[in-house]
Amino acid sequence: MSVTFFITILVTFLGLMCSTVVSARPLAVFSGGFGSCAIAGSTGEIKSSAEMDQFTERLRRETGEEPVQVRTCYAIGSESTIYVTAVDLGIVDEGMTRDKFYAVVRSAADMAGESTPVYVWGQSHGGWTAMSLVIEVGDLNYRMLTTVDPISIPDCGPVVFSGGVITGSSDGCRRAPKDLEESYPLIAERVDNWSNWYQLDFSLLHSTDISQAHTNHLRQFDADWWVPMGSHSLSERDPMMWQTVTEMAGRDARQFRRAH
Repeated sequence: MSVTFFITILVTFLGLMCSTVVSARPLAVFSGGFGSCAIAGSTGEIKSSAEMDQFTERLRRETGEEPVQVRTCYAIGSESTIYVTAVDLGIVDEGMTRDKFYAVVRSAADMAGESTPVYVWGQSHGGWTAMSLVIEVGDLNYRMLTTVDPISIPDCGPVVFSGGVITGSSDGCRRAPKDLEESYPLIAERVDNWSNWYQLDFSLLHSTDISQAHTNHLRQFDADWWVPMGSHSLSERDPMMWQTVTEMAGRDARQFRRAH
């Protein structure tokens, strides 16, 4: 057997080995709450954008792949229209229905690669949106779901909340999304790690624990009186929450890379 023939066989074998490796970019989906993109509908206005950047940078370092990102927000006065940015798909601050948003996430996952690890984060109405995503798009590889003071859009929209300030009777603004309660077990089954973070300091607007979540974290915030939405607003940029979920995602992404 000649040396040239042996080398040819070796190169062919290594090529076949490499062709079986599944290459997948991680997918990160972030959903801001009501008014998180003010009036203009720009996802760049989300207050925790810097923390989202750090999260995706950690995924990039751990996997060596540039994460595919989808970021969403709600403008003031808008409950049905969600503003979406998914640069890899050529979408920037596009207003759309939530059904179309779900389709965007599916397309982003297809672009990222087979069995791409998906990391979902949402605060307030964005927490409800994140939970709804897992319910409506069930065939993705959801590695982490982080809900931060999640509030139901149907049960606590601006009109309900404003009325509750006057009457003190807006129960839907003081609990985890009850309209999704029947699907909590389904969410827990579809997600490898569901962590729910909530606060009770702002009596007019807060979430609660979710027994089906894999972990619950009650946080305390001392918001100054002039902070809009008080401690509910502060939960979005909670340093402990971001440090914890970023480190968890980093470890998971590293394990995924080694396994694939």
